[in-house]
Amino acid sequence: MRVRALTTGDAVSRGRVVLAVSLDIANAFNSLPWSCIGAALRYHEVPAYLRRVIEAYLSDRFIIYPGHQGEWRRREMSCGVPQGSVLGPPLWNIGYDYVLRGDLPDGVSVVCYADDTLVLARGESYQAAAETATRGVATVVERIQQLGLKVALHKSEAMCFHGPRYAPPPGSQITVGGVHIGVGSAMKYLGLVLDSRWTFEEHFRRLAPKLDRSGAALKRLLPNLGGPDAPCRRLYAGIVRSMALYGAPVWAPSLGKRPAAKLNACQRVMAIRMVRGYRTISREAASLLAGLPPWDLEATVLARMHDLRVEMQRRGETPLPRQVAAWRTEFRRDLRVAWRLRLSQPSAGHAVIEAVRPLFEEWLERGHGVLSFRVTQVLTGHGKFGRFLHRIKQERTPGCRHCVDRPEDTVEHTVEVCPAWAEHRRVLVETIGSGDLSRRALVQAMVRSEEGWHAVASFCEAVMLVKEAADRERVRERASRRRRRDPDPDFRPP
Repeated sequence: MRVRALTTGDAVSRGRVVLAVSLDIANAFNSLPWSCIGAALRYHEVPAYLRRVIEAYLSDRFIIYPGHQGEWRRREMSCGVPQGSVLGPPLWNIGYDYVLRGDLPDGVSVVCYADDTLVLARGESYQAAAETATRGVATVVERIQQLGLKVALHKSEAMCFHGPRYAPPPGSQITVGGVHIGVGSAMKYLGLVLDSRWTFEEHFRRLAPKLDRSGAALKRLLPNLGGPDAPCRRLYAGIVRSMALYGAPVWAPSLGKRPAAKLNACQRVMAIRMVRGYRTISREAASLLAGLPPWDLEATVLARMHDLRVEMQRRGETPLPRQVAAWRTEFRRDLRVAWRLRLSQPSAGHAVIEAVRPLFEEWLERGHGVLSFRVTQVLTGHGKFGRFLHRIKQERTPGCRHCVDRPEDTVEHTVEVCPAWAEHRRVLVETIGSGDLSRRALVQAMVRSEEGWHAVASFCEAVMLVKEAADRERVRERASRRRRRDPDPDFRPP
């Protein structure tokens, strides 16, 4: 956020150019000399007894390692902060603070987070910014080397923040210590890929394949039949969600349509895994059934939470736990309002959304019921129904195989009309106490009570099991016909 404030204010608002150089420190946490830490403790006037405790904590450390001949060797240590210890980060910050205390050329700023060091140089043009950056980077590198650390300049990156008319020439680079650092159009910093206009299109272009790979790996662990239960599936979905929403307070205010589309496409995969559905289900329908708000809306909530915290810290206040809980409740309510408004004009999954949206809050807040593979088929229509199989070209016609006159086999036909399921239908009607078996009525019965959910689930399991068995039998018959070279008049190959 600090980098964004420094760059957008100058590069975009005032028409200037800011050149950012990210420095890579070789083996940073293992290389900081203890003498530098001691000097920093004295500079910051840390009490003597605490300095003695830390000196004792850092003394008499050594490593034991096998030599080339297999013998064990021992080497005394004199540098490095203990990683994994609560003292590690504070000792690094205290020692590395020496870099930030140095005088910098005019127009140069340094932003540090742990060992990530970013040098920002401002100028009226790219050439001016490049000259300032060269001096500034040289000064910062010299300060870092005075600490006994080494900067891997060949691994360092640079990029330019600029307005529409101040782009750097192609192939631009700066030279520091005889090493040429190319100026690119994007740069990875603290886990985010920054671009010159803070659009984050490049960030999501690189992130989307990672999310796809994670979703594909989890897909093998989350089959439609069997596999982990609902809490475990929600946990896995939360892992991918955390990867997707990392850094949301930074990129959410400028999230464009294309990055949002990539973000939501990755969410669709995890939502389908949670509801045990077919991959043809739309994102809107799968996310609603799974109770997963759109990730772009969640990013907005995270940004608002961050802004509130920063505002309170700016006033010197610390938010209390009850305040944070109140914020979350308010933002969750606003999130659902925005989600419901978006569902009023869905781009796909209309049947599911129209069935669930009138009971939106009840569906999300219910404390019972888990969607199974066959219940999801009935709610979405994506399953062993003639219309769906005909649409994906597995059947020549959409007719019902269980009726004599072969009407179109849809969810409504199967649940409300088809005589093959009359007995199952009678039991369902008696249990839920209503003859209305539309999808909206089924959802209402499922939400109203655990008994209603169980009744609908039992009906779906019984009916869809028979339909699946009939479909498998047809597949075997077609295979037999192909072996006999006897064409099936009702089958159209994909």
